[in-house]
Amino acid sequence: MKKTSLLCCTVLAGSLALSACSSYQPTKNVWKTTKDMWYTYVSVPATVDYSEKGDLSPRARALSTCMMGIDVELSRFERTMMNADRAPTREWMEKLFADYPWLSGFAGIKYDGTLLGQEPGPSLKELDFIPLLYEDKKQNSRALRGHVQQSPLGPEVMLAAPLYDGMDFLGVVAAYFDMRALSKFSSSPEDLVILSPTALLWPGKFDFAATPLAGVDWETVVRKSTSGTCTNERGSFYYQIRFLGNLPLVFAVVESGTFPEGNGDVNQGTPFFPQITEKLPPPPQPERKKREEDTTPASPQFGVSEESLDPLSAADAEIRATQQPHDIQPGSPQSVLRPGQPASAPRSGVQERQLEGDNVQVRRPQRRRLHIPDEALEIPDAPKPEPRPQIQMPSPFGPRAAQPAAEADAAPADESAPAATETPKADSGADSAAPAATETRPATLPGGRPSPFGPRN
Repeated sequence: MKKTSLLCCTVLAGSLALSACSSYQPTKNVWKTTKDMWYTYVSVPATVDYSEKGDLSPRARALSTCMMGIDVELSRFERTMMNADRAPTREWMEKLFADYPWLSGFAGIKYDGTLLGQEPGPSLKELDFIPLLYEDKKQNSRALRGHVQQSPLGPEVMLAAPLYDGMDFLGVVAAYFDMRALSKFSSSPEDLVILSPTALLWPGKFDFAATPLAGVDWETVVRKSTSGTCTNERGSFYYQIRFLGNLPLVFAVVESGTFPEGNGDVNQGTPFFPQITEKLPPPPQPERKKREEDTTPASPQFGVSEESLDPLSAADAEIRATQQPHDIQPGSPQSVLRPGQPASAPRSGVQERQLEGDNVQVRRPQRRRLHIPDEALEIPDAPKPEPRPQIQMPSPFGPRAAQPAAEADAAPADESAPAATETPKADSGADSAAPAATETRPATLPGGRPSPFGPRN
């Protein structure tokens, strides 16, 4: 810290000395020199070394090479399920199975445990989806939920997306798969072991009972670490934990030693994992309070085609296709002027009107101004104001014709007015170069000012 402060002071002192010595140097050049010294010695800009590829240990490099393909597929699958927050249609499910052919099936489960639908049909594995209805307190209520379920035909991995109507929980939609179908995306699946805290998902080429991964309390391990090493008398395995929703998946490869090979059956790990035999009841849910005009179904519609979701007829659908997306047609559920609506039904603040033609004259109500008499504005027992003085201004058009001439003659003439004006008269018999001069008195206004329009004729 002291060295940094000393260096800053040195740089500032040098810049000041430079500016003092160069009295004729422009200030801009001095500031450029100061910035160069600052970025060279005090705040050096960060640079990226693109030739540096990082230093991975051989065990970490081997594990990343084996699990990279599987991790890419799981990441894509997670993004798709995060967007499945509404009831799926038939077209959506067909696209899901086309994008992820390794999926075993897809199901919709109501909040009370009722199976709303399942594709493709009933599974050969007896699956229990009720654990997916329980919310994990350590995550968001709308986050993805993972689960692994054991069966005689092998474990099944499930990933579910919860469905909500506002704050009301409707149920979940879940996709499930066998991890053995994903092993083909690994570059060397025989060297990889995949498991969860409750089941062995993929044993690779190894005899799982001879590996140090067997007999480990994975429920405790996944809460304390994300990577580590398991060792026994034959050697060691290096493992890395990857979460699918809230489900931890453990990927492991050999770090050192040799291990016997097995038959590749996932059931060889059954003795080393807890067996869950009792079934959970559906979680209790608060009773939904329906509004009188609430038309939202109590459960999501599973596997309904997009055409059947539109209650309009074919003619109405053709009209809708040619209109703007925000137009509301008369009779639509979004319209407040639905046919057959009782007169006592509450209406919206903005009323709709039926258009009878393209050029309908709209009559807008006239605004009525509120007239308040002056008597209503008077304050009782208040002193009345004195009348304003009346100022009479002289007319700019001169005296009126009815004014007597004596009054005009009696008015004093303004000294600034001209005494006489010369007006030439045309004489047919005389020379035009000898005009006759006549003196005329200009008209005056009350007060003795001359008229702006000149003398009267």
